[in-house]
Amino acid sequence: MGHQQQYNQQYNNNPQYNQQQQYNNQPQYSSNQYQQPQQPYAPQQAFQAPYTANAATTNGAPKPYNPVPPPNPPTIVSKPKYNDVWATALFGVFMAGFVGLAVLGVPMTLDSLRDGSSANSKPSNAKSGASYSIGLSAADIGGLVAASVGTGVAFSVLYFFLMLNFPGPLIKFSYFFNVVMLAAFAAYMGYVRSWIACGIFALFAVLMAVSYWGIRSRIPFSQIVLETVCKISGRLNGTLFVALGGMIVSAAFSVVWLATLLGMAEWVSQKNLASGVMYAILVLLVFMNFWFNEVVRNTIHSAVCGTFATYYFMGMQQPNSDTITLPTNHTTAKSLGRALTTSFGSICFGSLLVSLIRTLKFIAQMAKNDSAQDGNILCCIVAMCFECILACLADILDYFNKYAYTEIAIYGKSYCEGGKDAWNLFKYKGIDLIINDVLIGYVLGMGSFISAILCAFAGFLFVYLKGGLGTLGNGPGVYAGVCLISAFIGMWLFLVLLEVIDSGTAATFVCLAEDPATIQRQQPRFFESIQQRFPDVSWGMQSIAY
Repeated sequence: MGHQQQYNQQYNNNPQYNQQQQYNNQPQYSSNQYQQPQQPYAPQQAFQAPYTANAATTNGAPKPYNPVPPPNPPTIVSKPKYNDVWATALFGVFMAGFVGLAVLGVPMTLDSLRDGSSANSKPSNAKSGASYSIGLSAADIGGLVAASVGTGVAFSVLYFFLMLNFPGPLIKFSYFFNVVMLAAFAAYMGYVRSWIACGIFALFAVLMAVSYWGIRSRIPFSQIVLETVCKISGRLNGTLFVALGGMIVSAAFSVVWLATLLGMAEWVSQKNLASGVMYAILVLLVFMNFWFNEVVRNTIHSAVCGTFATYYFMGMQQPNSDTITLPTNHTTAKSLGRALTTSFGSICFGSLLVSLIRTLKFIAQMAKNDSAQDGNILCCIVAMCFECILACLADILDYFNKYAYTEIAIYGKSYCEGGKDAWNLFKYKGIDLIINDVLIGYVLGMGSFISAILCAFAGFLFVYLKGGLGTLGNGPGVYAGVCLISAFIGMWLFLVLLEVIDSGTAATFVCLAEDPATIQRQQPRFFESIQQRFPDVSWGMQSIAY
């Protein structure tokens, strides 16, 4: 009990914790200023002894003791620093190069489409008068898009309501939904007599079903996190518009990129250049496509994480109420502004690393395909191994970057600093973090799958009720194409909600893991509900220093 008294005396006499006025007089985080830790995290051994000493026993069983340590309030940087500026400059150079290629390639693609349209409008057979033109009216296209988009939006709203009001049952249902899907794949592989694939899917289904008994105690924590993230997303709905805007930008860039690629292929053909030139242009364009889309996606993630961090650290719960008061009405806009200015270089830096790995994977995939066509089995196997390794590295780095960008969005760190703190987070809270991500990821994955199925059915129903789609008729190929396009639209629409919930979940976990005392002070009811379902939250990352 000596350690208990010593700790309580330190806790009660800490001026940083007890003087609320000192904290209130600091500049606000939301006013384009960042917070950074005062000192690096100390080794884990620093808190082991007092923690075990405070665990009193009752009838031989340890009694839980989870005091919230004195907070280690981050210092305020009065002048935000532009981090990793070189990455921003390099990104600008590559995008300027893409603009040059687009200016050359897009007009050639448009000319080819006009020439092809003129050629296809003429009969290809003089006797039969057959034509290759596709007769789709504006009503056909508009009706199909309206059916798919309407179904996708309606389902996204309904699913958001379910996540907000029934997070626990939804987490459990989505978990066993994945078990059933794996079992269904195993049954199908057995039906087509692919016994190896059948055994693999069956093994995964059994392991996933058995693992439920080991992680079911973590479901209450994921439940309160999912519910809270949905509440904040509903209140700060600007995050949804940021995600939607980012996806529109990515979609527009993809259209221009495809037109540029086709135009450059036509240009190389007209100039009679060597095939190596086309390969080099293809690799360069693929790299640009990867980098641009990674930057857009990570900018959305950083903007959403910064918004959630402002809510947790600067929002103040009103007495005897669940109302949270924020210091500004433009929380999302200011967070997006930071992501596009002071943190943009760090976003470009991390996105560059992932894009390089994915480009190398693309090169390995091309080498594998060429070797398979030439009948070179050895080179094909080597290229396949490289492709698999690079795919794993890209996925690991992408997952790691999610939390590095969360650190960057919350504290305004450089990419290397954010990566170091993300690594500390994985070392001390890795299992909790991964399990929480997996459980909520199952919910989002199931929603994306159901959204695609419903939109595909809406497209099918539209064509069926009209008796066909223009002059294409109602053959099996028409139904298959319509279902694929509608399913893609459904997944694309649900991805807006998925991005916001996923980023909000990451920000929530980082805030709780690194500074639980601040959240306890600012929003005591939320912290109490978290502590009841996940007592280990009391020992945050910053408490390692005590």
